[in-house]
Amino acid sequence: MLIVGCIINDHNLWFVLMAAVMCIAGSMVSATLFRRTLSEDGIARVHWCFLSAVTAGAATWATHFIAMLGYQPNTPVTLDGALTVVSALIAVAGIGAGLALASSKFARLAPLLGGSIIGLAMGAMHYVGMFAYRVDGIVHWDWRYVVASMVIAITCSSLAIRVLRRSFGALGIWHAGTLLMLAIIGLHFGGMAGFSVSAMPGFSQGANSEAFAALATAIAMVALLIVGTGISTYLVERKTSSDGESRIAHIAMHDALTNLANRHQFTEALRLECDKIELFGRPFTLMMVDLDRFKPINDTLGHPVGDVVLQRLAHRLTLAVRDGDMAARIGGDEFAVLCFGIGDHRQASIIAERIIEILSRPMIIDGNVVELSGSVGVALAPDHGVTPDVLIQHADIALYSAKHNGKQTYRVFEPTLMEAIQRRRALEASLRRACMRDEFTIVYQPVFASQSGAISGAEALLRWTCPDQGEISPTEFIPIAEDLGLVTRIGADVLRQACKDAASWPGHIDLAVNVSPVQLLDPRLPQIVTQSLADSGLAPHRLELEITETALLNNDLAALRTLTHIRDLGVRISLDDFGTGYSSLSYLHRFPISRIKIDKSFIQKLPDDVGSASIVRAIAQLGASLNMKITAEGIETDSQLSFIRDHGCDEVQGFLTGRPIPPAAFLALAGTQTDFAEA
Repeated sequence: MLIVGCIINDHNLWFVLMAAVMCIAGSMVSATLFRRTLSEDGIARVHWCFLSAVTAGAATWATHFIAMLGYQPNTPVTLDGALTVVSALIAVAGIGAGLALASSKFARLAPLLGGSIIGLAMGAMHYVGMFAYRVDGIVHWDWRYVVASMVIAITCSSLAIRVLRRSFGALGIWHAGTLLMLAIIGLHFGGMAGFSVSAMPGFSQGANSEAFAALATAIAMVALLIVGTGISTYLVERKTSSDGESRIAHIAMHDALTNLANRHQFTEALRLECDKIELFGRPFTLMMVDLDRFKPINDTLGHPVGDVVLQRLAHRLTLAVRDGDMAARIGGDEFAVLCFGIGDHRQASIIAERIIEILSRPMIIDGNVVELSGSVGVALAPDHGVTPDVLIQHADIALYSAKHNGKQTYRVFEPTLMEAIQRRRALEASLRRACMRDEFTIVYQPVFASQSGAISGAEALLRWTCPDQGEISPTEFIPIAEDLGLVTRIGADVLRQACKDAASWPGHIDLAVNVSPVQLLDPRLPQIVTQSLADSGLAPHRLELEITETALLNNDLAALRTLTHIRDLGVRISLDDFGTGYSSLSYLHRFPISRIKIDKSFIQKLPDDVGSASIVRAIAQLGASLNMKITAEGIETDSQLSFIRDHGCDEVQGFLTGRPIPPAAFLALAGTQTDFAEA
């Protein structure tokens, strides 16, 4: 009650109000800066400690000084300028020392020691300032209030530091700021309650209220400027730090090239959506997108152009999906899309079709027309899974199916696709074992002269019986061997063995061996051919290598060099599946081709299909004009054979004339010189 009476009866309340504003603003700013000081390390802690000490010291000193100027002793008052300045320096230095100690690693003692020093600094500032307050009268001190004021200052300061070290939210700053206010108010008015002045006889004039009001206002303005500078520095630094953290967070969560979400952000978003399925049952769709024919862009136009292509395609992808959906780049030319709230096949198909259509639109970059497309694999949650790993696996399986079924399309996951993937994986493992154990066999399909019916040659065909899954078609295992990098080894073994077998045939019977596109691009192919001929003793002119038009698309210059080298060895080149490729006439002109094999898709429609009949006649005439032999493959009926004979094809092969047979059976057949006409 004595303290309250001291405030009401012995002080100018306007001064008290001004001091209160100063105390509240200074305490909250000081608590904020204290928190920052305690959270920093190294030289940054020193900088923040200095700023905190100056701001808190100025606020504490200004509160004390303004309130002291509001004290009304009814006796003349003067101020000692030197002690007044010293009191301010004590506040700054003491608070700085306390903060330095409070931010040490000793968690238990730091709040007590640091807070005590801060409280003692406030007390020293207050009482040195009181000694600078000179009155013409008899001064009385009640040491009980002096001690109580010091206890309040030390206790509240220590608690404030403790709160700031243990809490990290805005509420902690408010609590600490309130404790600092109590420390300042308790110290000042507790000390003032223990201070009293008895006027000297003959003196009745009090303090100069107008001068003190002007001084108090000036002190308040300066102190508020210091406090404002402190909080402004904090806010500017926080804004800069926040912007920097935002930029770092953006970089960490986005792809640098396309500015789409990166794999990390996509994975986190997918995990959250899976969690929402379990909590709320909200469906969504995952799409894996892979670009078709992107590698040739980098190879032919360069990586800078490839980067521009990726940037444009990323922008197109964001246009193709709905607002609010997530598009992410998760690899080189691999993207992913999360469509929130979509769980049915029809809606997912609409978005997948739009993605494919937009990605396939041509673009012009540096004068080059770039055309590529995308394949999309779709997995629906929760129908196809409720965990990230399962959904990604199923979407990848659907994507794989889309890319191996013509590309530029989409597939929605089905359990049957999983069975196909499992079969392929099993075949991959079995195929590797087959290469090590030499499980492949060769059969030979005879080729006959169309007019005489005599055996003129044979085509070597590869066969594989898997121990686990039985007979596997070459159309299934050869592409797998190409993907695994095994086809060159398999092809070399087939060529060597076929040459050895053909060396025992009659001299007029030739050998045809298929060469895959991968083999054709292998610069060692001419050497393999040379070695196979040398080891077997087969004459080069009896060997014919069959290539497809598709094999010439990948790198026609390299293919031309390889085929020219093989032709110079005396080995002949035939173009298989003619008519189904892209630039047939151009290939006939540029490459050293001596035979054309008409694709069986045309032969099987003879003689009734007018279009196929016209194509076969045209190819036969083309071969005759270019001095190339023509072989019709896939003969299965007498009418087909009759049509071929009548229109100038040199040789025929097919199930009608002779099925593929083992080496020993073919050797026996070749030795009898039996023709299909006599059979």
